[in-house]
This record gives sequence, structure tokens and C-alpha cells, in this order.
Amino acid sequence: MKQCRRSPQVSLPKAASLLFTLPLCTIGALTPLFNAVAQVSTDGTVSTTVTVTGPDGKTFNINDGTTKGTNLFHSFKEFSVPTGGSANFNNAANIQNIISRVTGPSISNIDGLISTLNPANLFLLNPNGIVFGPNASLKIGGSFFATTANSFVFDNGYEFSATDPQAPLLTINIPIGLRYRDNPGDIKVEGPGHGLNYNDLAKSGARPNFDSNVTGLQVEPGKTLALVGGNVFIEGGVLKSKGGRIEIGSIDSNQFVNLVPVEQGLSLDYEGTSSFRDIQFSNQAFVNVTGDGGGSIAIQGKNISVTSESNLLSDTLADKDGGDISIVGDSIVFNRSGVTSNTFGSGKGGQIILEANNIKLENNGGASIQTWDKGDAGNINISANSLEIKNQWGITSITTANSTGKAGDINITVNGPMAIDFVGIRTDSSGRGDAGKININANSLEIKNSTVSSRVTNTGQAGEIKFKIADSLDVKNSRITTDTFGTGDAGKININANSFRLQDGAVESQAGRNSTGKGGEINITAGTLELPQSAGISTTTFAKGDAGEININADSFLLQRSRVRSNTQTGSTGNAGEVNITAGLFQINSANVQTVSSSSGKAGNLKVVADTIKLDDSSLRANTTAGEGNITLNSGDLILRDNSSITTNATGTATGGNITINTDNLVALEDSNITANAEKGFGGRIFITAQGIFRSPDSDITAFSELGRQYSGTVQLNTPETDPSQGLIEFPETVTDPAQQIAQNPCLRGGGEFIITGRGGFPTDPSKVFSSDNVRVDLVKPVASTVNSTSTTKSQPSTTSTSATDKPIVPARGWIFNEKGEVTLVAYDPTKTGPQRSPQTPANSCSAQR
Repeated sequence: MKQCRRSPQVSLPKAASLLFTLPLCTIGALTPLFNAVAQVSTDGTVSTTVTVTGPDGKTFNINDGTTKGTNLFHSFKEFSVPTGGSANFNNAANIQNIISRVTGPSISNIDGLISTLNPANLFLLNPNGIVFGPNASLKIGGSFFATTANSFVFDNGYEFSATDPQAPLLTINIPIGLRYRDNPGDIKVEGPGHGLNYNDLAKSGARPNFDSNVTGLQVEPGKTLALVGGNVFIEGGVLKSKGGRIEIGSIDSNQFVNLVPVEQGLSLDYEGTSSFRDIQFSNQAFVNVTGDGGGSIAIQGKNISVTSESNLLSDTLADKDGGDISIVGDSIVFNRSGVTSNTFGSGKGGQIILEANNIKLENNGGASIQTWDKGDAGNINISANSLEIKNQWGITSITTANSTGKAGDINITVNGPMAIDFVGIRTDSSGRGDAGKININANSLEIKNSTVSSRVTNTGQAGEIKFKIADSLDVKNSRITTDTFGTGDAGKININANSFRLQDGAVESQAGRNSTGKGGEINITAGTLELPQSAGISTTTFAKGDAGEININADSFLLQRSRVRSNTQTGSTGNAGEVNITAGLFQINSANVQTVSSSSGKAGNLKVVADTIKLDDSSLRANTTAGEGNITLNSGDLILRDNSSITTNATGTATGGNITINTDNLVALEDSNITANAEKGFGGRIFITAQGIFRSPDSDITAFSELGRQYSGTVQLNTPETDPSQGLIEFPETVTDPAQQIAQNPCLRGGGEFIITGRGGFPTDPSKVFSSDNVRVDLVKPVASTVNSTSTTKSQPSTTSTSATDKPIVPARGWIFNEKGEVTLVAYDPTKTGPQRSPQTPANSCSAQR
């Protein structure tokens, strides 16, 4: 990640430069020696003179020096100010910059006052190191630069160096850069800390007292306070510049830092700097640039840690816009410490910018922006390769109750993993301004025991929550939510991830009680989407506003012991939202998807488009008390098992919703039902188009009403593979002549008659055999007659072969059904009683002629 930042430039005359070369110095060497004899002495390279006054010899008056234009140069062998002492620079009124260096081997221990006779910018360079004690203070009228660089560099190439001291040239502008050489010394600022209630600093929504009684190192309003060393330690130190600029940088060996003119003085530009050292804030360290126009804080180093209730603060109090708080490093850690930007006037608040390879906000550490008045709050922008936020505070953007300004956005970009645990990331609006947006772009994101939310309780609009996760999104025991409890609408939730797993948590949007605003939409796009246990995706209305839609698009969607729901609660008048699901495989186990109306509002529609839909002990429901609530399913296969259901049932006087199913195969087993029933209204309509419908006897498809059959709905089953013409007999084009069907000698056909009528339509041609399409009736053994009879068997005409053993033919006079349901022809009329056969065949019968 790029570790440099270019400051905005203003139109000023061409500037000079600063160079740093630092001799060997250890952190231990920075231990202050305030009890030793502290002094200010010259090295003789320029015409600086020092006089010591006061009864205790602690007042050092610095005179003369070398003047070049509006610059005054001083060179010291030693420069330290004891506790209770002072170092006073006696400069002329036309001097704008006092540039001083320490060429001796000692660090500078400053625990007293540094002042100037007339306002001027003061530059202090000591490569050995600089320590500011708890009593150190400034009274200089201009900006203050303390550095452990080796030299100041000017625009003509001249270097005012501590290791190669030379007299300044005749014409020199202000420095344009700092030159660092070997092993730069450290800078330490010590103090008692801010003394404020840290819970107030960390708490959002209650105006805290940010006015620390500790003065610390403070410059005049609108000026710059810069500390640029090797390592920099702020141990309980307090740094202040009202509406000005505070710069802290930690530079490694053999580096160069540009100085750029800005409105508040000079800014550090690290464009040509490639290596940094560490910066530590501890023991309630406090950096404060609060003013009529909030000032700027810029911190750049390698490993930057803000710990033990330390805070970085920029508040805007009037109509001027606030400046930014920018922290750039290889790693950034906030541990029970924070960074805060507020606006209390009409001016806009500044932004909070965190950039590092690795960032941690932990143990009640975090970042917060707020607006308390007309001005809009700034944004929080975080960029990292890995980000971890855990244990309380987190990241917040808020508008307070009486404000009209907008809350700022929270923008997070993480190239690698991001983890959130037991914290909140939220944008809230309690005023008339809108809440900010939450935008998270990460390679992977894990959320545990946390909340990511945007909420509005007044007329403002809630912000949108947007996740774009390249790989995996894992949410456990957490909530992602947008809510409205006022007249403003809830924001949308848009989640895009390669895989999304939601367990024991929720993604939800609601229009809360007493609100009139609408709930927000939920849009989820994922390769794989899993809700394995006790999870929910829901939109709800408790009041007048409608609930939002739910739109899910996934290659594979597993819903298990969880639910997807859009509903209206009892007492609400708003409508439920639609639920639309598109998936390759949609599998539901002991779960439900529903859009439900429990009040006067209408239920939404439920639509699922999937290659395969599987329900196991699950339900798809669009139930209502006030109408609407239709279900449309388009799938390759639709499988219902183990008491699953698809319902659009209606209670009260509402009409049952419609169910439309288009599928290749519909399977309903084990008491699985499809119903569009009603209580006191009309049943709904069910339309099913399928290649095949397979259901067990205990699985029903119904659309009835408890009012009776006349109020029942419609069930229409369409199976396109069934050919309605199959089994029909094609009639011959030439109608059979009835005369051709009458035998010339009917007796030749045997005694009795048998009339064939076919299965409806014109009688079959008796000269033709039955086709295979006709219904077949198997012949069975005749039932024995209860009347004894005899028959005479005679020879058949010569044209017919005969047998002496031929049995007499008995004509059929009726048929009966046996115990197997088979048709049996019988020789008696089953509708009559008594003897029905003649024992003798009349001589003139057809049988007698055989």
C-alpha cells in the first residue's frame, strides 16, 4: 500500500527546504535529566548570544543570530530548558521564521517555556533527540517545528546542517525539506494526560466535555505544530492547535521529507519518503485541533499505536469547515483509544482517514464522526490489507436529535481479510439529516457477535448498507440491519459475495412502531448462500410504512432451520414486501420462506425460479388476512417431502392467494400439501403445469373455503405430455351399409342373438375383429344353471366339420360381476327368478337346423 500523502498546496512564494541527519541515539537516551544542570549555549558558528537571568539561573535570553531576509538563524551547542525555566528568542518584528539547530551531542530536554518576543515560526533541529516534559509549553505566536533531522534544506540547495555547520547564505527563503541521515533521534512528549472521562470520548450521542485543563504543547489558533523525529512517543502528552494543524511523522535513516506551504503554515509531504519508524500515543495522550473551523491532524509512520484512553480530536465549532484526521502507516492499532471528528456549527466536519497494511480497533477502541447542528459530518475512510475490529466501540457516524446536518459515510476497503467481533459499525440519524451509508469492500469478512446498522428516528433517511466481498462472508450471532422509527425511510441492504453464510443471526430491515417511513429492500447476490441454523432474512412493518422487498440470487441456496420472511405485524397498516428468489439449487430443510400479512396490510408475492426446489419438513407461504399473497414457482423439479407445504391460505374474509407452478416434475410425498384455502372468503386458484405429477395418497392439492363448495377456488392441473386423442378410434370415412350386416339365413349363425354396440358411436362392423385399442373383457367359466336342461346335438351341415362329443350351446342371456370384479356371461336373466331354460330345443329353432 502506498505510504505517502501529498498535502494541498496554496499559492505562496517558492519555499525553502529542511534536511535531516541523525546521529546514533537510543530510546533510553531520551530519558529527561531535568534535575541536572540544563542550559542553552551557542556553538559560535553564527552570531547567536545567550544571557542567563533570574535568581535561579533558569531564564535564557537568546539574542542576535544571523538574519537573512525575514529568516533568523541560531546555532546551539546545547539547548535544554529546565522545569520552571524559559528560553526566550528576542526577534525583530519583521522576522517570520526563526531557524535553530543543535550541533552538540546532547539531546534537548525541555520542561519549561519556549517563547518569542514577536510572533514568528520557530524551527528546532536536534539530531540527537528532543524530550518535552510535562511542564513544557510554547508562546511563539507562529507555528512550531521540532525535528531530529540532520539538516534543513532550502530551495537553492543550501543545507543548514547540525553535523556540518556552516554559516547561512546571503539569500534564503523558508525551508523546503528535511534531510535525514544515519539513525535519527527520537522525540518524546510527556504529560499527565487529558484527564477527561474516556467513556464520554467513546460514547456517541451525548455531548462530552472536550476541554482539557492541561495546556501541553500548544500553538496559536490556526497554526501548525509539527513533531518529526525518528520514533515519536506521546506519553500522556497534550498537543493543541485550535483550528490549526498538528503533524507527527517518524522517519527512518537516509530519507527526505518535503515541506509544503499550506494555509496553516507548512505541511509534511512524504512523496519521496520510503521508510518510516514508530509512533506511540499512550497514557491518555491527547491531540486536539478543535476550533471555529476544525483543524487537521496528519500522522505518518511505520507502526502507529494509540493506547490507554488516548484520543485524537478535531471538532468544528462555527461556520468554517473542519479539517481531516489522517493516519497512515504500515500498521495502526487503537486499543481503548479513539479518533473523533464532530461538527457543532454550520461548517462541515472533517474526514477520518486510516490507511495501513494492518489495522486493529480493539478493546473499546474506534472511530466516530457526529453532527450536532447544521453542518454535515465528514466521512470515515479506512483502507487496509487486513482489518480487525473487536470488543465494543467500533465505528460510528451519527446525527444528534436537534441537528439538521447529514451524517457521514463509512467507507471500508480491505484487500485481504476483515473481522468484526463484539462491536458495532453504525450510521444513525436522530435529527432531520440523513444517516450515512456503510460501504464495505473486502476479500473476506467475518462478523461475530456484532451489529452493522443504519437507523433513523426522525425525518432523515437511513443510509444504505453495501457489502462487496470477493470471497467469503461469514456472519454469526450478528445483525445487519436498516431501520426507520420516524418519517424517513429505512435504507437498502445490498450484499454481494462469492459465498455467504449466515448463522444465528439476521439480515433485516424494518419500519418500526409509530413510524411512517418505508422499510428498506434487501438484495443478496452470492455464489453459495447458506442459512444453516437460527438465521433470518426479513423485512417487517409495524406501522404505516410498507415493508421492503427481498431479492435473492444465488447459484446454490440452503435454508435450514431458518427463514426468509416479509411480513406485517398486528396493528400495522403497511403492506408486506415481495420475496423473489433465483437459484440453481434451492434446498429448504425444516425452514420456511414466507410473505405474511397479520394485519390490514396486504401480503406480498413470493416468486422462486430455480433449477431444483427441494422442501423437507418446510414451507413456502404467502398467507394473508387482507388479500394478495400469491406464489409463483418455476423450476425443473419441485420436490416436497415430510409434511412440507406450499400455501396461500387466507384468514378472516380475505380471498386465498393464487399458486402458479411451472415445473418438469412435481413430487409431493409424506403428507405434503399445496393449498390455497380460505376461512370466510373465496378459496384461491392453483395452476400447475408439469410433465409429471407424483404424489402420495396423503398429499393434497386443495383450494376450498370453509363457507362451502360454492366459495371454493380452482385447482387446474396441466400435464402437457398427455395426448387427448390417445385411445380414440378413427371412424371409417365410408359408413357401413346396415343391409350388409344382416345375415340372409340368421339360423346359420346359431340360435339366439348377441348385439354389439361398441363403446359409443356407430356399431362395430361384425366382419371385423376388435382393434387393440378396444376395451378387453376376459371370458371366464360360466356359472352353472340351477335348472336341469338338456339339449340335442345335431350334425352340422357338410360345409362345417362336426363332432359327436359337441356340447349343446347355451345362449347368454345376461352377465354378472364375480368377487374379483370380472364380467361373466350367464345363460339366465339375473334380474328374474324361477326356471329360465327349456329342457327341449324346439324343432323349428335354429338349433334344430344344425
